[in-house]
Amino acid sequence: MVVKHLGLNYVGDSSVVINKSLRQVNGMQKEINSGNKDYTGTKPTRSKNVKANNSCSKERSLQCLPCLSAFTLAELSSIERLSVHKKCCKNDYLFWESDEVKNVFIIETGAIKLFKTSEEGREIIIRIMKGGDYFCCAPLYADRKNMVNAIAIEDTSLIIIPADSFHEMIYAGLSPIGIKIMSTLCDRVKHLSNIIENLTFKDVVRRVIMVLLNEANEKDPEQNIVTLSLTHQDIASMIGTVREVVSRTMSRLRKSNMVFGSTSREFKVNKQLLIKAMK
Repeated sequence: MVVKHLGLNYVGDSSVVINKSLRQVNGMQKEINSGNKDYTGTKPTRSKNVKANNSCSKERSLQCLPCLSAFTLAELSSIERLSVHKKCCKNDYLFWESDEVKNVFIIETGAIKLFKTSEEGREIIIRIMKGGDYFCCAPLYADRKNMVNAIAIEDTSLIIIPADSFHEMIYAGLSPIGIKIMSTLCDRVKHLSNIIENLTFKDVVRRVIMVLLNEANEKDPEQNIVTLSLTHQDIASMIGTVREVVSRTMSRLRKSNMVFGSTSREFKVNKQLLIKAMK
């Protein structure tokens, strides 16, 4: 009798052949169960190389995001180690305006609405952030307070980097001069954010008072009475209105003694009265 099994030819008693074949199969099964061999009888190849490839694929997926496209794989590896991936549902809030900045966000997929609200509940949308966008960097280097509110307007996948870790990573790659320049730029962003809020939510009188206060504080933060050299046209251009409206407003402020000592080129302001009028 000839039996062909597992690539070998056996001649002889069939029971002997079968028993020998079963012992061979059982031995192979034990090797498989112990993990020493795979189903082809060879040792498994999954090792450090596979883990390295997975890590590399994660970094390359980060590099596909527009905001990270200029980063090297080594830099992306640092970001990957610091970050966590999170999914949020539609209408989930990420943070509120004036909250302390705790994280920097990068959007993988989905959309986040950044917006401001007035005391009366009016809303202005600053921007709709989508895949590849990032936010919360500017306030981190200004006063560490969020400038806007953030809410998911659809199911969204995020990469979240803790603010302190992000801060350390940036400091490690910048010179002291670079850090100062970046902080100044972030302060400018905050200033522009405040201008948007003032133009949207405040009436002309409050916008004029805000400009006068800002200019007075910049010129002399210590003194209450400060002399300013601004024309009505200058103020109108700062608050987005026309000169005639500013002239009428300044007349009202003079009657309340917030503005006085006017000449053709300059006038004086009382900061305490201006602050009181803003409340």
